Amino acid sequence: MIRIQRLCMALMLLAAAHAVMAQKFEVAQVKTMKNDVSAFISPVRDLNGQACALIRVEAPADFAFSTPLGIVKRQDEVGEIMLYVPHGTKMLTIKHPQWGILRNFQFAQPLESHLCYVMKINCPQQPAEEIHDTLVITETRIDTVTVERRRTPVPLALHVMLTTSIYKTGASWGFMLACMKRHGAFLHASTDFRSTGDIRIEVNRNGMPTDGSGIMPYYTGNARHCNYMVTAGLTHRITRNINILEGGGYGKTATSWQLAEEEGGGYALNQGLTHKGWAAEAGVMWHDARWTVAASASTLKFKQWQMNIGIGITLGKK
Repeated sequence: MIRIQRLCMALMLLAAAHAVMAQKFEVAQVKTMKNDVSAFISPVRDLNGQACALIRVEAPADFAFSTPLGIVKRQDEVGEIMLYVPHGTKMLTIKHPQWGILRNFQFAQPLESHLCYVMKINCPQQPAEEIHDTLVITETRIDTVTVERRRTPVPLALHVMLTTSIYKTGASWGFMLACMKRHGAFLHASTDFRSTGDIRIEVNRNGMPTDGSGIMPYYTGNARHCNYMVTAGLTHRITRNINILEGGGYGKTATSWQLAEEEGGGYALNQGLTHKGWAAEAGVMWHDARWTVAASASTLKFKQWQMNIGIGITLGKK
């Protein structure tokens, strides 16, 4: 009778163990990590030179993976498996030596270059008992390891741009330099490469001399303008590709009217249309690994406003 009881107990335990072993693992969740820039800052490229998508798989290291487009690189980390797969990957086959295989798991949409995804796999629970000649109950203690996630460093980049500034009296040309990581600084200088000519007298906005003579000179109707501005300030990273900038500096805009021949020629500087002093600038800057584009607005003492557009290259960013 005792032998029969032991045999029944052994059969029941074998059936329970078989039921546990027959359990299937499953993919519990796949989501995009928009704040994880690992695949953008340090991309792994496929045979065609295109940056891969990164899948962070939360599963034990004894899992194996394959895709129709192949696995470019696998890297085992503490608590996760990092898979670099080609752009456009749609399916993933997952294998385990004990729990079987999940063929052609379908993603909700094709994976994109430079993006990071997290896949969580639910594994079957391990049996709490082991079968020997005698029934032995073992206790398993699981230690939780906390891994501190370090902030991904941002490389130093230099943005070099040629700029054009548009205002009511014409356009200026210049350059802009921006050196930054998460934060940085910029320098912007522009000029129209013109002058006000040979200034003989100074007049007010209406053309009357400022020396108090009270006699308005004769003009030909021609005018000359000159403009320059230099600003510098700070830049701040908002997203992976977009920065904002703000700063101040100095500028000058001047207008002169040409005097008639009977007045002796030359030009009269119009003080009412001439301004100089502090300047301010604010705008946004978009960039990738090669190109940089900036758009900003600047003012000279709120007397003159101008729009600035710049385009150039990015140096030093990997």
